[in-house]
Amino acid sequence: MPELVLIMLGWFAGGFINGVAGFGAAMVAMPLIAPFMDLSVAVPSCTLIVLTLNCQVGWTFRKYIEWHYVKGIFIGAIPGVILSVFILEYLSETYLKAGMGAFIACYALWSLYADKGGERTIRPAWGYLAGLLSSALGMAFGFNGPPLAAYIAYSGCPAPAVKGILGAGFIITGFFIVTAKAVTGQITPTVLLTYAVATPAVILGSRLGNWLSSYLNEHSYRKVLFVALAGMGLKIVWQTLAHTGLLLF
Repeated sequence: MPELVLIMLGWFAGGFINGVAGFGAAMVAMPLIAPFMDLSVAVPSCTLIVLTLNCQVGWTFRKYIEWHYVKGIFIGAIPGVILSVFILEYLSETYLKAGMGAFIACYALWSLYADKGGERTIRPAWGYLAGLLSSALGMAFGFNGPPLAAYIAYSGCPAPAVKGILGAGFIITGFFIVTAKAVTGQITPTVLLTYAVATPAVILGSRLGNWLSSYLNEHSYRKVLFVALAGMGLKIVWQTLAHTGLLLF
């Protein structure tokens, strides 16, 4: 099926970005696959794919993890999942898809403004909020990276430690999210088929990105990444509003 090929290509691109930057697999892949997939399939499969990818990333960078940054993520993730389970019952797929696009665009534009390339530090206590927001976003949109990436980006840790902490944080929040999706009956055969098709592609892309990351200037690359994410996010919002008739041109 052509859709499955596009899913593989979208997740390969997401894995590649994740390998270079340490996050971003779902934020890149979801805008690419969302236009031709229902969120009822895209989001649960995304949570499975991202959890598998980050198990691989976490294992690769396990010796660099600074665990005091991870504790707050674990504690904050639990209420984030519980709140999302109840709130999502009252939101339509149209608003979720438009919200996903708007969030990606706003996050990318904010990052372009805030990323000055200098040294930054943040207290580990902010991990509680990062964990809560990460699990809530993962439940709603399938990606839980932005809050954790923003939190760890200000930790002042070297790149291998950033990737290790992000991997551990994504595993924690991803486990809670996948469990909630399974308990609520969202892990269907179609979701599992999408997962089986996309997982080899995302892991291959991640390994290629890890290899290439040592040759790139991280600060310059982040600028390119955030510009691309902003464009994809705005495209999702435009397509969603046009589909609902809210845009007349």
